[in-house]
Amino acid sequence: MAAQTETLLWAQKIGDKLRERRKLLGLSLENLSRLSGSTVPTLSHIERGTRDVKLSTLVSMAAALRIDLSELFVENRTTHVNREPQSGAVGYDLDDD
Repeated sequence: MAAQTETLLWAQKIGDKLRERRKLLGLSLENLSRLSGSTVPTLSHIERGTRDVKLSTLVSMAAALRIDLSELFVENRTTHVNREPQSGAVGYDLDDD
């Protein structure tokens, strides 16, 4: 039971960081879906911490959000998630399909 609680806690923390970064970049769930290859419902569940997520999905999301994957697992310190995007990291061309 404790392991399951710990898993849910981490899922929520990671989901919160992903949502915060997505909003910082001004992306909608639809935009992130196009950039990461995951569906909007999947992304929504991940951000809420209510879905088990595969590592490959986290890698795709981190790449789309231009964040190092390891930052999602950092606890109890300020991370790059809260920083403004570095120069050259802003601007998506979402019209390329």
